Amino acid sequence: MREAEQDPTTTSKTVTVTETVTTTDADLANQLVADATKAQVKYEQDDERADGWGKDSFPASDPPQNY
Repeated sequence: MREAEQDPTTTSKTVTVTETVTTTDADLANQLVADATKAQVKYEQDDERADGWGKDSFPASDPPQNY
């Protein structure tokens, strides 16, 4: 059983790869605009969802004063 634990045909190796990526100012600006647009769309969707929850719960959130 001890032989199976020390299998000489099995080796492990760690490899580190370094890659240089050049980004132009225009590419960076386009990416920032795209990220901001995605964030704005998400914000608007979340805001609409919250408004819907508020409308759906209106009678329960504002009970009549004379019950």
